[in-house]
Amino acid sequence: MADEIHDLERNKQIVAEFFDVAHGTVAGLEHLDRYVAEDYIQHNPNIEQGREGLRKFFTYILSLPPEERLDPAKEIEVNVIADGEFIARQAIREDGMLIDVFRVREGLLVEHWDAFRPPPGGKVIHGLE
Repeated sequence: MADEIHDLERNKQIVAEFFDVAHGTVAGLEHLDRYVAEDYIQHNPNIEQGREGLRKFFTYILSLPPEERLDPAKEIEVNVIADGEFIARQAIREDGMLIDVFRVREGLLVEHWDAFRPPPGGKVIHGLE
């Protein structure tokens, strides 16, 4: 039981560190290899498959001004739930709500789903339309 709890906490930490990279700088994307499997499965149709598809997406996103991307400063509350190899992250934001679900295996993100809901009358963020 203690090992299972440790694994859940470790997987939550992997997701948290991944978001630090994803919200960082283009240069920091070199660290994606630590967190994302090469054959990463992406269920967002706006992002190509694999680690390199994710790197390409974040290279584009991080080149946009903060008001046109998911600026972490706009997060009001973040909730993270771990169950087995699945990690769900809900970010309640000034500009909507983002839910990400990851599958984690052997310390790497191997699969991802997401959903974004803008506030009433709000606009959709690049890559989440």
